[in-house]
Amino acid sequence: MGYIVLPGASYSFEVGFLEKSRDVGGFAERVLQRVAELDSRLVVGIDPDPDLLNPFTPGIRAAFGGEPEAILKRFCRTVLEAVGDQAVCVKPQAAFFEAWGLPGMRALADCIGEARRAGVPVILDAKRGDVGNTAKAYARAYLDPGSPFFSDALTVNPYLGEDALWPFVEAASKNSCGLFVLVRTSNPASGTVQSLLLKTGGTVAESVASMVNRLGEGLAGPSGYSPVGAVVGLTHPEDVLKLRTLMPRSILLLPGFGAQGGRAEDASCAFHPGGKGALVSASRSITSSFLRADDGGFLSREQVAEDMRARAIRAREEINRAALRSST
Repeated sequence: MGYIVLPGASYSFEVGFLEKSRDVGGFAERVLQRVAELDSRLVVGIDPDPDLLNPFTPGIRAAFGGEPEAILKRFCRTVLEAVGDQAVCVKPQAAFFEAWGLPGMRALADCIGEARRAGVPVILDAKRGDVGNTAKAYARAYLDPGSPFFSDALTVNPYLGEDALWPFVEAASKNSCGLFVLVRTSNPASGTVQSLLLKTGGTVAESVASMVNRLGEGLAGPSGYSPVGAVVGLTHPEDVLKLRTLMPRSILLLPGFGAQGGRAEDASCAFHPGGKGALVSASRSITSSFLRADDGGFLSREQVAEDMRARAIRAREEINRAALRSST
């Protein structure tokens, strides 16, 4: 099985890493182990927005310098260095890399590789979904060990139907990866589709949640969690408990914390006893708003990393308090 090699991408070590680290039990078991080791439920998004990382902005040049590809790589490595011992996973947003063209794709491969080298699991936020051979191609691109974009988990879109998810489930199961299926997303207008009532009862989101639970049957590891997780936005706290009940074997990925207005306390009902079974994602609230120093100057790369780390520590502690209040 051949792949196009992106010049300059750092991923040649991945096979060796997989041989020693992809243990029996799959993605869910690795996540739970890391939760226990770090005492964390935080996922940090890596969103290299071209508007934010404009190479012509003085603050960007001061912190990261160089041409676009170098800026992207330094930004990603800064995030990894800052939060690697605070975040259970990192979550690169594929669209923000794609927007940079080929330099962005090389930087994405480098980011994934650097995270693997540091032992930080990668959830690639690509929201892929299609049918037949196209779905298989997406699965091959992101869930096959031979790909430069091979990730520990992938976000996927279920709205083409259950058969569109089968190739992803097959690849995830085969390669000890995970999936996070979009069930109730954090954007304001998601309810125009996901909250529609069905003639058979319940909402569209609840129907998708039941499908997620079916897809995970028989795939759970020793912990009882399957590799088929779900995305449930913290910005809709009224739905979190019901959806958790419908997906008892799934790890929930809860976006919307921080910049989107989601609160840590709204995540409490997503966790099982002991603070297990859910991860809270934060992106802009940790990795943005750092470009100008208090004195009106610009931050160095080291100062940026310190700022990111401080934000990650605060988020981790806040999320932990909410997780350990859980009584579900």
